[in-house]
Amino acid sequence: MRLFLIDYENVNSAGLHGIGQATAEDRIILFYSHAANTLSFEIMDEMMDAEILPERVCLEQTGKNALDFQLVTFLGYLIAKEKADEYYIISRDSGYQSAITFCQQYFGVKVHLRPSMKAALGSKKQPAKKQPEQPMQLMQDVRKAAKKTAKLQPVAKKVKDVRVQDAKKGKRAAVSLRKKATVIQVQPAQSAPAALPKEERIPVDLEMVLSLVHPTVNADVAAEILHCLQDSHSKTEFHNALQQHFDNDNAKLYYHSMKPCFVTFAE
Repeated sequence: MRLFLIDYENVNSAGLHGIGQATAEDRIILFYSHAANTLSFEIMDEMMDAEILPERVCLEQTGKNALDFQLVTFLGYLIAKEKADEYYIISRDSGYQSAITFCQQYFGVKVHLRPSMKAALGSKKQPAKKQPEQPMQLMQDVRKAAKKTAKLQPVAKKVKDVRVQDAKKGKRAAVSLRKKATVIQVQPAQSAPAALPKEERIPVDLEMVLSLVHPTVNADVAAEILHCLQDSHSKTEFHNALQQHFDNDNAKLYYHSMKPCFVTFAE
């Protein structure tokens, strides 16, 4: 697990670019103040697509470096409690470096300072460009490729014949996938695409909540979770409602347990 502490007062929305590359095992905590409490639609879309909802800690007390001290204090608490593989502070403020060095020397943990989530999580590496080949070498490679192609042609024909025979026998020879569908639609080759079933709303009741949430909760807690779900119109509203009724750990657990019921949201 990786743990990210975001100084939102310092980086704002630009610091959240790349948050969609985080995984479900990562924990992301966003520290903000009333002076910096807005979020761009672009970042909201990225978080919703990746189903990532950071935990939020609002700074109530104002003052110079107040948020920085709060974030570092929370970092020390999490180092003692969470035991993550790596810790990240997302900020452009180099003043965190002394606290990072202290944590590494005395606690033996990996703490990194990065200006954004994209810088912390990295990006897909671009393939290295090939150097232009010499004319003589290029001609030799073309001849070799032509010989290999000539040898492979009979094999390709056999593969094609097998596919035709399978289609004639009625074997399933093609697979079509609907985007974001949970069911794979399989159909015979050279036939019209099968009609995809329309998704139906799932009736959610107390019994379903009790069956989905693990570890098992009592009926009162299940009723509270059901109430949060029924009063919400989106995944974000549901997550915020859980955080108002439960602590962060339980809110996160209940949110992920109830994912099969998200089809009830009109999104």
